[in-house]
Amino acid sequence: MKVAFCSLPLSTGHNIRGIGAYTKNLLEALKKDPEIEVQEFSEISEIDNSDIAHYPFFDLFQRSLPLLKKFPTVVTIHDVTPLVFPEHYPSGLKGSVNLLRQKLALKNVKSIITDSESSKKDIVRYLSINSQDVHVIPLAASGEFKQIDNIKLLNEVSFKYLLPKKFVLYTGNINWNKNLMNLALACEDVGVNLVLVGSGFDQRENLDHPELKSFKVFLERFGKDPDKHVLGFVPTADLVAVMNLAQVVLLPSFYEGFGLPILEAQACGTPVITSNISSMPEVAGEGALFVNPSSVSSINKALVDVVKNKFLRENLVEKGFENIKKFSWEKTAKETIALYREISR
Repeated sequence: MKVAFCSLPLSTGHNIRGIGAYTKNLLEALKKDPEIEVQEFSEISEIDNSDIAHYPFFDLFQRSLPLLKKFPTVVTIHDVTPLVFPEHYPSGLKGSVNLLRQKLALKNVKSIITDSESSKKDIVRYLSINSQDVHVIPLAASGEFKQIDNIKLLNEVSFKYLLPKKFVLYTGNINWNKNLMNLALACEDVGVNLVLVGSGFDQRENLDHPELKSFKVFLERFGKDPDKHVLGFVPTADLVAVMNLAQVVLLPSFYEGFGLPILEAQACGTPVITSNISSMPEVAGEGALFVNPSSVSSINKALVDVVKNKFLRENLVEKGFENIKKFSWEKTAKETIALYREISR
């Protein structure tokens, strides 16, 4: 089977975000299947013949999907956060026009893939898609995320980034749904160091953009706080070590399409605290402590419990290792290929 796969996210800003991880890991897994011939493209015009075309991302407000399809087409929609919370993600006139165009482009796709049941529900609701056309195929942590026993390596990474001896780790982007303010307030109340990782934290321009309003407020409040250690972009190899060094990974988002840092932390043997809403419970399984993301006191209590209760930490780590067994990129690729075969009949 010939599969035309859009690898454009690997050469854009998506490369260092979740969409890039999805594209990279799924591509690698697909290429291992001897019955699949993968043809990478940036523009579909580059491909003359294929059984399936797969676009591994979908932009609500930009033209990421052609109206006319050369081949039976699959598109992955990771989430529709801006449609669920339009007050925090204003589309503007151009974005609104593009949204109408993008909805039209979805009309003749063969199938939609999404990462979670939570995302599927919202895709059906906000994009008016038939639920039978949306298939949930979960993501997985990259094999690079694992426990590290090399103390010398851990010490080198700790020194490289001037990490505090004990800290809470957040890794992700800076958008409103990530709930950075409540995350930081909770760490402040408990008196723990917070380490922040993500390329978005390097952003210091265009802070008046409507989507960066919450981040601007965060910077004004915590930008010079010595207990908040902003690392910005960290290469994956170093991030794995940072995750191993953390006391806990905290992801108290208001909304996630999936929540990949949950699985990455579990793979590293690091306790996880995350939200009790959206996709996070279905991703974390029993391997996390759940909080109300709207309640700083709820996050506070969870932090105190994890930091002070050794038995709880060990239990979360054990349950986390059990949970990640349900996810792998080989499984993701297998389910994706099964979908390709189904729609190409």
